[in-house]
Amino acid sequence: METSGVERTGGSGTAHVEQLARVYGPTTWDLYAQLDRSLEPRGPEELVDRAAEWLVPGAVVLDAGCRDGAQLVRLVGERDVTGYGIDPVELHVRQAREAVAAAGLGERISVERLAMEELAGSERRFDLIWCRDVVPQLEDLAGALAGAASVLKSGGRMVVFTQTATELLTAGETEMLRRHLGNVIGNLDEATLEAAFADAGLVIDEKDVIGTEWREYAEERTQPVSRAMLRLARLRRTREAVVAEHGEDVYQHVEANLHWEVYQFLGKLRPTVYVLKRGDGS
Repeated sequence: METSGVERTGGSGTAHVEQLARVYGPTTWDLYAQLDRSLEPRGPEELVDRAAEWLVPGAVVLDAGCRDGAQLVRLVGERDVTGYGIDPVELHVRQAREAVAAAGLGERISVERLAMEELAGSERRFDLIWCRDVVPQLEDLAGALAGAASVLKSGGRMVVFTQTATELLTAGETEMLRRHLGNVIGNLDEATLEAAFADAGLVIDEKDVIGTEWREYAEERTQPVSRAMLRLARLRRTREAVVAEHGEDVYQHVEANLHWEVYQFLGKLRPTVYVLKRGDGS
């Protein structure tokens, strides 16, 4: 008897069909249901709680890379401390000063245009140095950390929140992040970063790998990663028009920037908190 060109494989009893039945069966759907339940992730508020030990009355805090001043205003405004913000970008300095004035904290917070490496030689001393989302953009990582270490009081701490690349980040993705125009890719290497801490005379007192937790926390509430992905889809669909209006450099910057939160969410970037102290035993 003639048969069609399709070779029979044993019908519904084949290993392939059995595997299909398994992966599309109740076990898989039970797992999806399990993944729909929150793991009660920690949120970024816990970073402030971590710093609270050194925000005692009378303490002086430095926000290194203060941007719009929002974090510094909160740190100082909620406690009986004084603050000093620095940022190398003039726009950020203006925004931070406006935020300080709006909060009525002008007598307790000062903001200057200054890079971290320029702290070396300063007579100022701080109980807490707050450094959030700054390390990846430090062109002179060694100089910046040395500057911070030089103004950290004996017994004080430097709280650093940053990202490091994981094995899931591909070479092509790394190259795209390089086009962010702000990221220094070497600063995303965990070993390089921790060696730079040591070279600056800073010892890791605590290390907390946040992983995807904070992104899960945010996504369960305000969906920032979903918004970033929607923006990315629109950006790529209108690429020609965006480049014509704004230029290739802006397109590439925005494209890379929109991947930042997504890559944290996917585990390609590993958010980590470091609590550092001076390596002289203090």
